[in-house]
Amino acid sequence: MSRKQSEIQDTIENRDRIHVVMFFLSMLFFILGLAILVRIWHIQATYTVDERVINLFRPAVQKHIDHPVRGKILASDGRPLAISAPLYDIYMDCTVRKAEYAETGKDSLERAWQNKARDLAVYLSNEFQDKSADAYAKAILDGRARGAKYLRIQRNVDLSTLDKVKTFPLFKEGPYTGGFIVEKHEERIYPYDSLARRVIGYVKEQNRIGLESSFDSELHGREGYEWRRVTDNKRWVRDLDSTQVKVLDGNDIRTTLNVDFQDIADKALRAQIQADDEVRAGICIIMEAKTGAIRAMVNLSRGDTPKTVLWERENLILREVGEQGSVMKTVTLVSLVEDGYVKTLDQTLPTNNGFVPGGYNQDVHILDYQRETGRRDISVMHGFEISSNYVFTWLAETYYGKKPQEMFDHLYSYRFGEAFDFDITGMGTPVINRPGTPGWSKTTLGTTAYGYSVAVTPLHIATFYNGIANKGRMMKPYLVESVEKDGKVLKRFEPSALNSSICSAATADTVTRALRSVVNEGTATRLKNAKLPVAGKTGTARVVLSPKERGKSTDPYSDEYGRKKFQGTFVGFFPADAPKYTILVTVYSYPSHRNFYGGTKPALAIREIVDKLYALDGEWDATIKPTATLPQMEQEITLEKGLVPNLKGFGLKDALYALETLGQRCQYEGSGHVVSQSPAPGTKAKADQTVKLILK
Repeated sequence: MSRKQSEIQDTIENRDRIHVVMFFLSMLFFILGLAILVRIWHIQATYTVDERVINLFRPAVQKHIDHPVRGKILASDGRPLAISAPLYDIYMDCTVRKAEYAETGKDSLERAWQNKARDLAVYLSNEFQDKSADAYAKAILDGRARGAKYLRIQRNVDLSTLDKVKTFPLFKEGPYTGGFIVEKHEERIYPYDSLARRVIGYVKEQNRIGLESSFDSELHGREGYEWRRVTDNKRWVRDLDSTQVKVLDGNDIRTTLNVDFQDIADKALRAQIQADDEVRAGICIIMEAKTGAIRAMVNLSRGDTPKTVLWERENLILREVGEQGSVMKTVTLVSLVEDGYVKTLDQTLPTNNGFVPGGYNQDVHILDYQRETGRRDISVMHGFEISSNYVFTWLAETYYGKKPQEMFDHLYSYRFGEAFDFDITGMGTPVINRPGTPGWSKTTLGTTAYGYSVAVTPLHIATFYNGIANKGRMMKPYLVESVEKDGKVLKRFEPSALNSSICSAATADTVTRALRSVVNEGTATRLKNAKLPVAGKTGTARVVLSPKERGKSTDPYSDEYGRKKFQGTFVGFFPADAPKYTILVTVYSYPSHRNFYGGTKPALAIREIVDKLYALDGEWDATIKPTATLPQMEQEITLEKGLVPNLKGFGLKDALYALETLGQRCQYEGSGHVVSQSPAPGTKAKADQTVKLILK
């Protein structure tokens, strides 16, 4: 075989071998690929990764809770009574870079850090002024020595202060060198401090009171959350593979409270009881007659310890169930007039030396009345004015003695038998010793007529009197006008009636006349010259003592030393001729040998409240209606030296100008326009003449 033929044959054989090898390699790779695909399918279909292993390769993930901003509680005019604001707590990691400086032997860096810490201490002391720079420096350096990673620097810092602190030495270098740590939280702030605090309330763990508690579901909002993972530079970012629930901030609550009314009532009550160490507590409520909206609700008390600070400790208006004394005589009078037993307030009854048969105590005030007047009868009106227990016992026994349930049916229609629904939970449950109950006795009817044997809350009393002011329609008292979100009303609470007719309008007018007479002629004459006419009733009641307070005494109203606890009340409405507001003030005493009457401290507090409300609200001024007749007036005031000018029909400003121009003085009463003057116009004026003007 030639050389050329041999080379050709070898090439063919080599090529055949290559084809065979490539074929087998292709088949091998095909089989391996198929095996890999099968394995992938198997893994996807059946394989479960061990969580203990996979977590080593995943970044850490945490659930982050977003807390909602709690809604505001607002006064009726929108002023905030309770708001939530972000505050910040500042802490310090005193150990930052300490180990690094120690490992590298860089003592100079450690000394530099400590010097900056001393500079920081000076800034902190100047800013917060709660301790010296040396004290701050010692706390930081001691913390570094013992390895404190969470040293508290300051709590409840606002944003502007926080921004300033961030610029202080060391802190401005951030958390990894300066150890600066900030924690944000929401803090509840009450702009008017203690004003109406027991009504506003609070929510603290298990202790929940007031509107903050009753409307917590509206105020709280809804929490949001998201899952976050940590990055390589130790920052937390949202994990986009996880679910997220957005936070929903709370709704706002708009109340019926008037901040000015609340402030006036609070100060007037404090002025009467602050200096008297025998006064345990005082309350005041102002309610709008036509709607039942509560404009002020004051609860001041010292607790069980005399001489402590007056504070809004407990809601006595809502929870203090007790016998109310003579303010309940109005309840009896309304029933008697409505049933037709008392047809006129001038109706008389025999005095009988103050005795009512059946085991009742003698009313010695009737003996005084008999001695002073020489009469042996007394009118219902006068008995009401002097608050005679005898008169109302006699009336109750005479007209309801054979059918007592008729009188108690009235009490239930006045809602004295129930803790009716109210915007704040916890209303005390009344006690009525009606016929057939264990508390009933042969004298219960008569004592009920003048305010004992029935125990109710002050809110019940105020609500009843408000019904009289509203011509017999008893409105449900309420504290919340609406639920709002960003100024938009979501839910509105309209006025509603507890009883559409506790009595006729005629009965309400008759009883109002009696209440007006109590102020003008009876036990509440301290209110007689208030700037707005007031109608109301005083009441003084003994308070049942606890077994501990009674000691060895068997008298439920007296301790072993003869001391008693009293409550003095005045409740009524104003202006008497066109009632707009109902008001109640009660003063409670510690065990004392003194009496506390409704006609003293309570009446004086109400006098101040009424006078200040008169000055506050321009609507009380005498307004000339379009149909009114104006006093006849000249086109202009004629000024003639030495003579008193004719000022009739002019306003006060023009009258004062005229008198000052003539060198004459002025005294005036009322408001509006001059209707009369003294001396008369044209009278010769004396030196420094004073002209008295009456304006209406």
